[in-house]
Amino acid sequence: MLRRAAVAAGMIALAVFPAVVWLLLSLPGTSLAREAGMGTPDPARVDNAPQERLERWRAMPPEERERIRERYRRWKELPPEKRERIVERHRRWRELPEEQRRYLKDRRKLLKDAGPEDRVIVRKFFARMRSLPPGERRAARQKIREGRSLPLEEREEAMRSLPFYRELSDRERDTLRWFLFARPGERPPRE
Repeated sequence: MLRRAAVAAGMIALAVFPAVVWLLLSLPGTSLAREAGMGTPDPARVDNAPQERLERWRAMPPEERERIRERYRRWKELPPEKRERIVERHRRWRELPEEQRRYLKDRRKLLKDAGPEDRVIVRKFFARMRSLPPGERRAARQKIREGRSLPLEEREEAMRSLPFYRELSDRERDTLRWFLFARPGERPPRE
């Protein structure tokens, strides 16, 4: 009876021992795992980072590094669907021609520097554009794009053909014309 118990214990040890060794070797960050070439590398190791990026990181002030870490943490906390939307938006942005990206960057700066009333008018315009069916929205964008190269009178005529433009007050039209066609740094018409 004792002999059967010893044989059974030996068989159990032989079955469990390889699993325990494998588990110990595969734990991330353990020296055994690194020496055996298993598991994930220790986070302190940065062998796979390009040298110039590593130098730039080291040269950053601690506040900047912490800001980047916090941004990364927030990114990781986002739901996967939201991350996908952001990645897709970024991909579409990179695919835009340089001229169009510059135009959009200029519009963003104009909107950032605009007064609260002007921002409300521009947001109202974007909300109205989003409410259009896709075909009409594409046509409206095309008219606006073409309007950039037109003389003032023809531009105004093209803008009046947009369905919602006619419904705007004179002040709202002035603000919208300024936002869509002003050169960078140009102030709104009332200033």
